[in-house]
Amino acid sequence: MSLTDVLQWAYARMEYPWVFIFVIPAIFVIYWLLKKEYFVIKEDPEVKLQKRKVRKLMLFTRSLIVILLLIALSSPFVQKEKTIEGDPSILLLVDNSTSMELFEDFTPELAARLEKKMNTEVKHIGAGTVSNIGDSILSELQPHGSILLYSDGAANSGANMGDVALYASKLNATVNAIQLSPSKNDAHVYVFGPAKTLEDSDNTFTVVVGKAGNIGPVHLKVTLDGETIFDQFTPNNVYEFTKKLPQGTHRITATIDSQDYWPQNNVFYKTVRVVPKPKILFYTEKGSPSETLLKQLYVVDTATSLPSSLKDYYAVIINDINADKLDQVTDVLNDFVADGNGMVVFGGENSYEKGGYKGSLFETLLPVFVGAPEKKEGDTAIAIVIDISGSAGAPFGRFASTADFEKAASIGILQGLRTDTEVSIIAFNTQAYLISAPSKVFEKAGLEDIITRIKWGGGTNVAAGLLKSISLLADFPGSKNIVLLSDGKTQNEPSAIEAARYAANAGIKIYTIGVGPSTNEGFMMDVAELTNGIYFRATEETRLNILFGPVDEQEVKTGTMGLVILNKNHFITENFDPNATIYGFNQVSPKGAGRLLATTSTGDPILTVWRLGLGRIASIATDDGGKWAGNLLGASNSRIITRTVNWAIGDPERKSASFIDAKDTRLNEPAEITVKSGIPPTASNAAFYKIDEDTYTASILPSQQGFQEVAGATFAVNYELEYASVGQSSDLEKIVRSTGGKIFDRNDIDGIVDKAKSTATRIINSRTYVRWPFMVLAIILFIVEIFIRRIVRKE
Repeated sequence: MSLTDVLQWAYARMEYPWVFIFVIPAIFVIYWLLKKEYFVIKEDPEVKLQKRKVRKLMLFTRSLIVILLLIALSSPFVQKEKTIEGDPSILLLVDNSTSMELFEDFTPELAARLEKKMNTEVKHIGAGTVSNIGDSILSELQPHGSILLYSDGAANSGANMGDVALYASKLNATVNAIQLSPSKNDAHVYVFGPAKTLEDSDNTFTVVVGKAGNIGPVHLKVTLDGETIFDQFTPNNVYEFTKKLPQGTHRITATIDSQDYWPQNNVFYKTVRVVPKPKILFYTEKGSPSETLLKQLYVVDTATSLPSSLKDYYAVIINDINADKLDQVTDVLNDFVADGNGMVVFGGENSYEKGGYKGSLFETLLPVFVGAPEKKEGDTAIAIVIDISGSAGAPFGRFASTADFEKAASIGILQGLRTDTEVSIIAFNTQAYLISAPSKVFEKAGLEDIITRIKWGGGTNVAAGLLKSISLLADFPGSKNIVLLSDGKTQNEPSAIEAARYAANAGIKIYTIGVGPSTNEGFMMDVAELTNGIYFRATEETRLNILFGPVDEQEVKTGTMGLVILNKNHFITENFDPNATIYGFNQVSPKGAGRLLATTSTGDPILTVWRLGLGRIASIATDDGGKWAGNLLGASNSRIITRTVNWAIGDPERKSASFIDAKDTRLNEPAEITVKSGIPPTASNAAFYKIDEDTYTASILPSQQGFQEVAGATFAVNYELEYASVGQSSDLEKIVRSTGGKIFDRNDIDGIVDKAKSTATRIINSRTYVRWPFMVLAIILFIVEIFIRRIVRKE
C-alpha cells in the first residue's frame, strides 16, 4: 500500500480531518519562538552550541507534540459492529380480497406449521374489491419485525407498495411472501393508447391480454367505432394497431371469448377524443423539408417575417434566422411564450454562432448559451457517491449484490472519464466516508482495488453522501458534478431533497443512477431534476461518458456523428431510440436551468429545453434537415421533431372557445367531466362547479360498464381495478426483495423461520473514538523532553 493510500485511509477515519490545516502554521510558530532571542547575554561558545542542540531537540519534540494533539483533536475513530439478538416472531397477513379467489387457501395449515416453530400471529387484510395491502402492512410494521404476506400483491388502494418497502427498510423490517400458483383459470383484456390526440395523425394502440392459470389461445375481437379491425384466435398476448382518426370522440372495444373464472374483465372499453390541429407559425426565409413534415400534423402558416399579432398560434417555429431580425421582435416573442405558448428554434448556417446570437437579446430567450463551451484542462470535478447501506446487499441482475454492481459501475465511470478530470469517491450509509480525496484521474493508481474492497451494511442517508460531496466540490472553480449511485430508499427524504437544493444553489449538478431490484425512481428523478441533472437507469450509466468522457477524434474528423438521447425521462425523449446521423451542428452549451435531452455521439448539445413563464422553448442545434440533419425526417426519427413541437404546443385545446372533455374511469370510481363554455352547463345526473373563467367541472359515479354520456361528453366505464391484474403480481418479488425479504415456497417452513430470526438479529455500527493514546503520547514526549533538558543543564 502506497503512502497516498495510507493517508487516504487515515483521512477517512477522522471526524474532523480539517484540523490538520493548522500543522504547518503551528510548526512555524514553534520555530519562530525558539529562534527568538529574548535576552542577549554573553555566553561561552560551548554553551551556545549546547543551546542550539537543545533548540533543535525542542523543535522536533514540540512539533511532534503538536501533531499528536491535532490528531487527538481530529477525533480518530474505529468503526465497530455490534450484534443484538431480538425476539423473533412471524406476522402472517392473509389477503381476503376478491382476486385471491383464484388461489387455494392453505393459510390455516401454514399458520399451524409455523406456530410449532415460532410464535405466529395471523391477521386478515383486504375485503371485496378493495386491496389496501400497503396500508395493512404499514399498520403492522415493527422495527426488526418480519411480515409474511399471503397475497397476489395486486394493491389497488391505499399506500403505494414501493413506499411501504422504503419504510420497511428504514425500520430494518422485512416483508416476505408465499409463492402462489392459481388453482382457477382467468384472462383479462385492456387497451393502452392516447386519450386525446390530433386529427389525421398516426396513433398507436396496444391491446394486452393477461392470463392466470392454464389459459391457451383466446379469441380476441377489437372494434373501432363499431367496425371490426381484428377478430381471430391468437396465442399472442399483445396486439398493436395504428390509425389516423378524424375529429370527434371515437370508441374502441376489445373483447376476449374465454371460458374463465371472471367474465366481467373479458371486455375493455376506451374512448379517444380527437381535436382539431393546432395552428403554428413557421418563420423561415427559405424552403424547408421540415415544413412538409409539420403540415401533416398541424395547421401551418409560413412567413418570412413575424406578423404583428401571434394570438392565434400555439407555437412559433424559427428556422435558421439571423439575430439582426430576431432582436427586433424579441419582446413580442417573449410575451408570446410567457403567456403559455411555445417556441422551437432550428439551427443552420444563419443562426446561433453563425447568425450573431451570442450576446444578442434573442439569446436571453434560449435555454442555451451560444458558442462552444470554453473548457480548460482539468476544469471538471466529479464526486462519485456510492450507497453502501444494508439494502445494497440485495441481489441485482447478474451481480451477487447491488453493492457489487455499484462498484463495477463506479469503476466503469472512472475508466471512461477524461484523465484530467478531478474525481473524488464517497461511500455512505447513515454517514458518509471519504474513500478517495479529490485528485486527477491519472493520479488514482490502485483506486479500483480500494473500491472493490468497500463493505456494505447499515441504514441509508442519501443526504449525508450529498452533503459530504458538496463540501468537497464547493470551492472548485470549474464544472461541479455529483454522480449518485443508489436505490433511492433513504431515511429522511426531505433532508436529501434539501441537500439537492443546496447543491443547485452552489452550481453543482447531480446525476443519479438507479440501482437495486426496486429503485425509488421518483425520488432519484427529483434529486437530479432539482439540479438540472439527469436520472439514468442501471443499464444507462455509460451515457455519462458522453458528458465527461474523451471526445472521439475520428468522429470529429469525419464530421459524421450519431444522435444520442441523453435524458430519457422527458415527454419528448421517453421510449425513443433514434438511428440518425448528423453531419453538422451549431455550437451551444446549456444554461443552468436548461435541460439537455439529446447530444451528438461526441457530446455536443443538440436538443435543449426550458420553460419561460407559462410557456416552453426548445433549442435544436442542428438544421431543419436541408443539409445537416436529413436523417431526422425519416419515419422512425422524425418523432424527435414532432414531439418537440407537441411539447412546445402543450394542451391543443387551451385556445378553444368551448370544449367538453370526460376521462375514462372504472366501476365505483368517479368520472371527471370538464366543460369550457360561456354558458354554465347543466345535466340531469351531474352538478357542475366553476373552476376557472368559462370552465366548469363535475363528477359522477357510474354503476355499470360500457360507454356513457353526460352533457354531450362520451366516456368509458371498465371493470374494477381488482380484476385488472390476475395471478400473482410480477412486481411483488421486487418489492419483497427491496426490503431484504424473500418469496418462499409454502413448504419451506424452516426457511421462513430462519429469515424471521435473522431479521430480529441486527447489527449496529458504532464509533469508538481513539483520542487518549495520542494525548498520552504527547504528555510522555513532553516529560521526556523536560528530563533530557534537565540532564543537559547539569552537564
